[in-house]
Amino acid sequence: MSKILKNIVAFILGAVVFVQIYCINIKKNEKNIKVYNTLDNTQKHKALNELYEELSCIEEKDIIAANKRDNVWYLKIKISGNKEELLNDISKLRNYDISDYEISKKEDKCNIVLEISAKESI
Repeated sequence: MSKILKNIVAFILGAVVFVQIYCINIKKNEKNIKVYNTLDNTQKHKALNELYEELSCIEEKDIIAANKRDNVWYLKIKISGNKEELLNDISKLRNYDISDYEISKKEDKCNIVLEISAKESI
């Protein structure tokens, strides 16, 4: 073989060796990549229909408003009844944060307007 042909073959073999080394380094770098599952670390906020289903245990309630702030639903509900019924209904709201309330009384009927949000669960 001529000297030029030998140099071309040596150059091609050297190029193939460098390509192999490059591919091996890429595979090693792919093995070092760590995948973090962020879904398990986030806090779960309840959807509006879940909140409505949970509040179905309260009989005389009216949902006045619903606002979503920072992926958390804030409900404004009005509960009507006498004193004992209201105390019983409020005791059912232990899984909720009450941020605002207003109490009013007309004759024998009492009304409480509450602004509630579900407590965050992890």
